[in-house]
Formats: sequence, C-alpha cells, structure tokens
Amino acid sequence: MYAFFYFTSCSILLLVAETLLRSAGLTVPLLGFFFPAAAFAVSPRMALGFALVAGISMDFVLGYSIPWDGLLLPLLTIPALLLNGKRPASDVLEFLFGAVIPPVLAIPHLWSALTTPDAFASLMMSCLFGAVLFPLMAALVTHSAARLKIEAANMENGGA
Repeated sequence: MYAFFYFTSCSILLLVAETLLRSAGLTVPLLGFFFPAAAFAVSPRMALGFALVAGISMDFVLGYSIPWDGLLLPLLTIPALLLNGKRPASDVLEFLFGAVIPPVLAIPHLWSALTTPDAFASLMMSCLFGAVLFPLMAALVTHSAARLKIEAANMENGGA
C-alpha cells in the first residue's frame, strides 16, 4: 500500500520537475533515472506500470503527438525484471546503466543528435551526468524506501 503512494508522489514530483526542465531547454531524464532505481529497490512490476503511465502523461503535458516516453520509460525497467529486482553487484554497472539511459530516451531524436554538433554535445553531457546521477538516484530511492519501511521487491508474491 505504501509503495503505491510512494510511486505516485515521486512520479508526480519528478514529472513536474522534468517538465519544467524540458520547457527551459534542459533534458535531464529524472523519470528515466527514478523508475529503474525504484524497480531495483521496491518493485519491478509496479515500476513498469508507473513508468508507462508517467511516460504517457509526460508526452501529454509536453504536447507530443507520439508517446515516445510512454514507450521508452517502461523499457528501462526491463533489466530489473530480468534480474528479479536485485541491484547490480558492481558500481561500474550502475554507472554504465546510468550512461545508457539518456541515449535510450533520445532514440526518437537520435538523427538530429548525430547530425548537429550542439545536439551531439548535449547528448554526451547528458550521458556523463546520467552516469553520475543514476547511482545517486538509486541510493536515494533505496534509502528513502528503507526509511519509509517499504519492502523490497519480492518476486515470489508477484513483485508487488
């Protein structure tokens, strides 16, 4: 029960923050960092459902005609489903996963990012920030879930 409210409040807060950042011209995938971290810390299946809803909501709020975020955000929670909710044992894997998140979310805009020098530099900076921000987000989500006494993922009872 607490996990539902945790996901709802964090999703709304990060949706508003990411929308404000995107409207200001900064692409910081806060939801893209939160959902994989929450999938490892709390529940992969719940994170998958919330990622779908939050991605579609993000596209609706930003006025995109194709729900790319609604398709790509759930894709980021698949590694947690494949690892049964267990975090990677190595910090290097978390850094690499954080560096991969921005290019995955930039797939719809990849052609312009590869042909324009400014967009390519922005994508590379986003990858660098992602490599640092994802482990921090994972630690923050794990710590906050533990403080709120939200149980970790248990795949035997459905991951919820």
